[in-house]
Amino acid sequence: MRSLYRSDVARQAANLAGAIFQIVAAALAGPEVGRVAQENETLLLPATYAFGIWTPIFALSLAYALYAAFPIKREDPLLRRVGWFTAAAFILNGVWELVFPAGLFILAQVVLVGVFAASGLAYLMAQRQVSAARANEPLSGRWLAAPTVGLLFGWVSAATLVGFAATLSALGLLGGIVEPLVCGALIVAGGLLASAALLAGRFGPVLGYLTYGAAFVWALVAVAIEQYDASVFAAVLAAVAALAVAAVLLTSLRQARSRRLRPARPRSVR
Repeated sequence: MRSLYRSDVARQAANLAGAIFQIVAAALAGPEVGRVAQENETLLLPATYAFGIWTPIFALSLAYALYAAFPIKREDPLLRRVGWFTAAAFILNGVWELVFPAGLFILAQVVLVGVFAASGLAYLMAQRQVSAARANEPLSGRWLAAPTVGLLFGWVSAATLVGFAATLSALGLLGGIVEPLVCGALIVAGGLLASAALLAGRFGPVLGYLTYGAAFVWALVAVAIEQYDASVFAAVLAAVAALAVAAVLLTSLRQARSRRLRPARPRSVR
């Protein structure tokens, strides 16, 4: 019991420290992240305004970490299940914000894949845990944990693809006809990945897969806007992928509404 108590306290501290660390790291990096990204621009780079999504991501992450730090939430089943993954995602995200501006592109991409994996596991676990618990699950699962990991995972899903292209560009491996082919393949792969993530989480809290899908579509639309002058091919492909992911999201929302409106089957009495 004592070891479990120490693990719970460590998890709470790791989440709070990670949430604060990623905010501080972003402040220290300042505009350097954008400058380095522009220096290695590819056909996958989104418009600058899209990066404003970090404000709600940071705010939700901090609110989630503060809520999870309350002693009364120490033994919360959902937070125990996803807590170490969210802590890892926050901490690794802060590390990425420091190593990417330093020009350590390969290391930065490895770290970004780590953020993707940690936030993805947290998203899937949160969606399935809350879905399985249903009425017994605290509202925090639906209204705080789910949208926090959904928004983070959605944006990082797109950022991982953008980072992969930027890494290839920084290494001098992306040029000529190779760039539109590689970026096009990444856009298609991203659309398929996002659709799969939406379908995997559609039976969990609506806010979980809604924020995931919204973040990914936000990124794709920003790519289409930014790259329209540079490559109509990349812009149109990003727009089509955004529409496809939005269609999967809307279908999932309609199905969720139908499940809520469906009358419960009467129990048979013998």
